[in-house]
Amino acid sequence: MHIQQIDHSKLSQYATISIAYEVTTKLHISPIHNGLGGLQLVEKPCTPYVKNYDLLPDCHPLCWTGQFDLDEWGLFVALENGMYVAGAAVAPEMTGFKCGAANLWDLRVQPNARGKGIGGKMLETVILWSKERECNSLMVETQNVNVPACTFYSNKGFVLETIDQNGYGDPSVQDEVKLLWSLPIQD
Repeated sequence: MHIQQIDHSKLSQYATISIAYEVTTKLHISPIHNGLGGLQLVEKPCTPYVKNYDLLPDCHPLCWTGQFDLDEWGLFVALENGMYVAGAAVAPEMTGFKCGAANLWDLRVQPNARGKGIGGKMLETVILWSKERECNSLMVETQNVNVPACTFYSNKGFVLETIDQNGYGDPSVQDEVKLLWSLPIQD
């Protein structure tokens, strides 16, 4: 496998990497002592369905150029035997996120390549890119319906900093909980 940085002219190739996954469980918010004892995330089974972020309004990689100046972003792909197997997009400090933090905007691995450590290697590349830009931490947003991503980031040392039960206004995702994770990256 070979990881390379690309520019936004290659987003159409990047977009061939599927971000879709099957949702079989969700993390439910459970207040402890009416919230005074904190919140607990409880994983519960749900009716399975496929979640594909690329189908949400303005979320597909080909929409990014109309929303952001990608010249400052780190865009990476992993190739194996000439095939795109993973992609990652990281932005420098963004409004609405922690000051001095890089923001992992997108991390995707082809379904047949998942579970082989490719996501971890992409994350290492993103962390190196962020350190080179002297960012002090790396932020990433997940949702309570993406338990595999939550588990992945937790296992990589990210700390859940924000649970926003009303984080999304779009009717297609308004029942999802926004989860913001942070990883300190400077020594």
